[in-house]
Amino acid sequence: MLPTPPQVISLDFHTDTLSAASRGLAIPAGAWQEAELLRNAIQTLHHDEHFDWALRTGLISRADIIAISPQVGEYGHPAMQVHPLSPEMTPETVLQSPEIIRHTADHALELLPEIQVSDPFILDIDCDFFLTANACSLPPDSLFAQWVRRAAMITLSREDDWVKLLQLPGEKLSGNFIAQHLAGQCLLFR
Repeated sequence: MLPTPPQVISLDFHTDTLSAASRGLAIPAGAWQEAELLRNAIQTLHHDEHFDWALRTGLISRADIIAISPQVGEYGHPAMQVHPLSPEMTPETVLQSPEIIRHTADHALELLPEIQVSDPFILDIDCDFFLTANACSLPPDSLFAQWVRRAAMITLSREDDWVKLLQLPGEKLSGNFIAQHLAGQCLLFR
């Protein structure tokens, strides 16, 4: 258990910033401490509404999502912010004109924005953030490596279907490969 609700820094191709209320969930403060309410939230939240739910219940203090694709729609909670790497990195561009975004995709970890990071924080990594094998190289002096060293917890989601759908031509990536590679790299930095 962390001493205070942590910030979450999430790397994701695209994050739905929907309100958890759209799923009809009860969101009382402290709900994450009640097993039945937590279990219900886990079973009910299907996209990224978990950020909104966690913020509204006090489980986390803020959510900063670094996304390949720009935000579409409104934010569910004011303490949630999406930081897109590039405005042209939409799913349509990736699927229809991948040559336009290859350079950005290859250097995604070098393009991470400087954001306010408060301890403790959770580093949440969705493997669909990595569209190319080149994007998986993790320089030990990078901002990402600093976050890995400082994070109270690191979570990894393979996102197998999205990795396969979004990978650029010539790539042979799988969510499992990226997760294993990143896990090994993260252990080196810790």
